[in-house]
Amino acid sequence: MRLTVSSIATAILLSAAPGAARAQAFVEGENSLSMGLSYTYAPSGKLLMEDSFEIPNIKILAHTVSLDVEYDTPVPGLAVDGRLDMVGVKLGSDSFPHFPSPGPYDDGDFHFTPTDLRAGLRYQIKPIEKIVGLSLVAAGSIPTHDYPTFGLTAPGHGLKAFILGANIARTFDPLLPRLFVAGTYEYAFREKVDVDPETEKFPRNFSSISAQLGYFITDRLEVDAAANWRISHGGATFLGLTTEPMVVLLHHDQLLDEDFFLVGGDVGYQITDELGLAAGARIFVSGENTRNQNLFGISAHYLVF
Repeated sequence: MRLTVSSIATAILLSAAPGAARAQAFVEGENSLSMGLSYTYAPSGKLLMEDSFEIPNIKILAHTVSLDVEYDTPVPGLAVDGRLDMVGVKLGSDSFPHFPSPGPYDDGDFHFTPTDLRAGLRYQIKPIEKIVGLSLVAAGSIPTHDYPTFGLTAPGHGLKAFILGANIARTFDPLLPRLFVAGTYEYAFREKVDVDPETEKFPRNFSSISAQLGYFITDRLEVDAAANWRISHGGATFLGLTTEPMVVLLHHDQLLDEDFFLVGGDVGYQITDELGLAAGARIFVSGENTRNQNLFGISAHYLVF
């Protein structure tokens, strides 16, 4: 009875820091390279089922360190980017056990592993940039190796995905030129769990949505309020597992119809023209077939050239 853990958590905070959120809608430079490093801490204490049912006393600590790279190509508006996550997870010693048996990482020790590698293209529609920043995204995500996908502390789903999306941002110029809004929508087409026809019948696609309302306190200091949604488009539910065959129960961690909604905020500071720092938090508000995971993160981005 697991959920997608820190890889999605880190993606939320990487994309939601004020400077990054706004920047995703724009491709500012040409022939430039930037790199980012981030850390996310994601504790949780219970599992949420459907209809307000929950399983308490499942304490999980999740840590993620992520490296992201972006190259703005000589083609105006076209960028290439990638991200790799290193996830560390630990189950509390007094936690409710995973059913039907513990996973390989559910032994109470910390386990660290790289998870999925994401790489893709982002293209800004330049003719409208004076009105609104708008960029289109196409990306792929693949597991780096066969990491565990079973257990309360499994670090990810281990499924390949093709992702399409868009980023949008604009200021309220000329009325309030320091106030801005930014948003992202992505749809992930994921492979199915094809170990058996009974598992293959469950769709694994999902949508990710983020929204920020931000303000430039100074030319270098920004803050925002933010929200994030994850919406699965089909899958198994905790309560529905009682009527499914054993093969679905054994692979339910990969099959869950997981939804959640988080709110929070971020602060970002551009130390120099090349180096920026950001910090953010997201607090769990609601969800189903997931856990009450809060997110706390810091990140740094550096313009190499």
